[in-house]
Amino acid sequence: METIEKIRNRIAIYIVDYSIEWSDALYKGIECTEPFFIKKFSNGEDFINFIRSTRLSKRITHVALIGYTFYDEKNQTLMNGIEILESLKKVKPFVNAIMLANDDEQEYGGYVKKLGAVAVINKDESALMRINNHISMLYSKQALAQRKKDFETSLYICIATLLVTVSYVLISNYLI
Repeated sequence: METIEKIRNRIAIYIVDYSIEWSDALYKGIECTEPFFIKKFSNGEDFINFIRSTRLSKRITHVALIGYTFYDEKNQTLMNGIEILESLKKVKPFVNAIMLANDDEQEYGGYVKKLGAVAVINKDESALMRINNHISMLYSKQALAQRKKDFETSLYICIATLLVTVSYVLISNYLI
């Protein structure tokens, strides 16, 4: 039973952002009351390859913090945040995505929410607080849904056991 509790209480956070400074600030500033781990990616291609090749448990709350603009060594644009979000939702739709926007990227907010992002957060001094709040809310929502599912399963098992027991008693009394 302890193993199930450990699985249920975990949060996986994936930081996908081109800015090393911003990624480091997120990595150091994220706070969760539940056990969690963080993995950083500097581009969308590496993140999508990781997501594709890794078996992710649906009992863990997965949160991807996705930046919008990415560049390579030659300063050429790579897969952008919208493309990363679209790929993520095709590969692992249960992963929660929070888009991280600079001041000049805010106009994409409505569009990325239609694509499945749970929030768009501006990269400013209060971003960490908002990210931590969203992660807590997403975890609580998933934990409640999982407890409801576990309760329903337990209820079905109890009812089935009761029916088998009653049937056994009735059949044994009828045959004797």
